[in-house]
Amino acid sequence: MKYAVIGGDRRSVLLCRQLAEDGHRVHSFALERAELPREVPKAGCLQGCLYGADAVILPTPAEKSGFVNAPLAAQPCPMETLWEALWPGQLLCGGLLSEERVLAALERGLRVRDFMKSPAFVTANAAVTAEGALGLLLRESERTLLGSRVLVCGWGRIGRLLCWRLLGLGAYVTAAARRPAQRAEARAMGCEAVDYPALAEALPGCDFIVNTVPARILDEALLCCVPEGSLLVELASSPGGFDRTTAENLGLRTLFAPGLPGQSAPWTAATLLRETVYGYLEEEE
Repeated sequence: MKYAVIGGDRRSVLLCRQLAEDGHRVHSFALERAELPREVPKAGCLQGCLYGADAVILPTPAEKSGFVNAPLAAQPCPMETLWEALWPGQLLCGGLLSEERVLAALERGLRVRDFMKSPAFVTANAAVTAEGALGLLLRESERTLLGSRVLVCGWGRIGRLLCWRLLGLGAYVTAAARRPAQRAEARAMGCEAVDYPALAEALPGCDFIVNTVPARILDEALLCCVPEGSLLVELASSPGGFDRTTAENLGLRTLFAPGLPGQSAPWTAATLLRETVYGYLEEEE
């Protein structure tokens, strides 16, 4: 079977290696600055990479500002150019594909799968993200998590898993969640819980504030409530929970880490991508 891996970060690089080790033919594009195994050619043109590929694998997220998300590429690759080069019948996999892109791919006769719509993938990816977030907090602070006060904004998969791990390390955890049922679950786990309108009361005294919500949760007024010396960590995708420039102008320490699995545990993240793609193919047999 031939796979075409297009763009991405360290996860994509290791995915190429894993697929090749499984005995598949693997071609890459928009990974020119990556160190790939000799058996994984760096295609000189997009069409050559895609020709004959049974599955085309894009990163998560697949797109940034109209281009393939490809930090290791020699030059930008417009999404429109990629879509025009795809062949009918190919399996196209990627993360956070827009409805517009999905419809365009279906019109070209492709089979489309979005990683972020696979419950198994999303749950496992959240676990990798939560573990990576703990590493960031420990690395970027002179404090232990034991006895620290941590505010986690959001009670999705990442937020829940992160709170659970923080409690296990002895942190005092407050979860900010919109729905009453989510706050009840947080309290049952052992966290304090607040609704977003009460954040102004929860922020003072926090050593760490971690956002997992892809929406502006902390405006300038709330950022003014963040105590000096706290660390603001962004895990969510754009637009994120706060404006980094505003926070830094207020003298706050910030750390932006969207796509954390590719930084903290790229091998595990690549394995997750591989197993998910294999699962898609098995479903179609």
